[in-house]
Amino acid sequence: MKYEVTVTAIGDFVLPFMQTRESVILFNKDVPYEYENMVVAHTKAELAADIVPGDTVSLADRSYTVTAVGDEAMQTLRENGHCTIVFAGKDTVEQPGQIMVKGDGIPRFMVGDVIRFT
Repeated sequence: MKYEVTVTAIGDFVLPFMQTRESVILFNKDVPYEYENMVVAHTKAELAADIVPGDTVSLADRSYTVTAVGDEAMQTLRENGHCTIVFAGKDTVEQPGQIMVKGDGIPRFMVGDVIRFT
C-alpha cells in the first residue's frame, strides 16, 4: 500500500465539482478554511511510494486505474495530502497537481470512507 487515509469531511461543492468537472480535490484535515467547501478532507498519512500510472486508487465505493500523474502531485500529496483526481482517463494531465484515473462513474463519498492508493 502506497497511501491510505480516511475521509473526515466533505465540502458542500464536492458533488457539483465531480459532476461538472469530473474531478475531486483531496486535502488533509488541516485544509485552509477558504477551501473547506471544495474538498474531501481526510486524515494525515505518509506517502510510502510515488503513485505511478498503472496503480489502483480506491475512492469510497469504487476503484480506478491511474493513467497519468502530474509533476507536482507527489510533492503536494506528501506535504498536505493534496491532489486533484480527474476521472477523464486520459494519458496526460492538464495541471501539475492532478492524478488522472479511469474507471466507471464517480464515487459516493461519506465520512469514514477509505481512500487507498496501491
